[in-house]
Amino acid sequence: MNPISNYNNVIGICGAGRNVGKTYLGESIIAHFSNQQDIIAIKISKYKHRDSDKSGLQKILESAYFTIWEELDFTPKDSGRYLKAGAKASYYIECDDAHLLDAFLCIYKICGDSCLIVCESASITKYMKPAVSVFVESASYATEENKLQCLNRSTIVLKERSIEISMPQLFLSAHNNNWLVKYTQKILLFT
Repeated sequence: MNPISNYNNVIGICGAGRNVGKTYLGESIIAHFSNQQDIIAIKISKYKHRDSDKSGLQKILESAYFTIWEELDFTPKDSGRYLKAGAKASYYIECDDAHLLDAFLCIYKICGDSCLIVCESASITKYMKPAVSVFVESASYATEENKLQCLNRSTIVLKERSIEISMPQLFLSAHNNNWLVKYTQKILLFT
């Protein structure tokens, strides 16, 4: 798949690995901006989780290449946390990289550019250009080799536990269903 056009209502979140604050950043963004505009949350994973981990999810689409669920409740899963933070709807997608854009576009067709979208995915920026792409670096270990391309494609790099993760309004704004970054060049925010 080749990269496609800009999506000005999408913010992409990826990071150096597990437990660096990606979902917490997404929650902070949703909590701050959802009182101004509708926000849809999308969590994309290439790993297949056990069926027991999918309680509270309603399967809305299954293909040979990906499966999409809608979160129904405030569960401790990332998609449930996004819903609890104030997302109008929250979706969880399992798919491989080759079909990631197709899966994302299934959700995008539901809401289009009528709302803001927060998408947590390690690979989405390979296939589309979101308005803002945030990479969360670990404070305790170096970014893995396989994550460096995502880091290099990012608009903003935040260090784990930086103030901007809990206060995204310091670097981010939204207007007319468009995400806007408050800086004109690629920035590194470490506190």
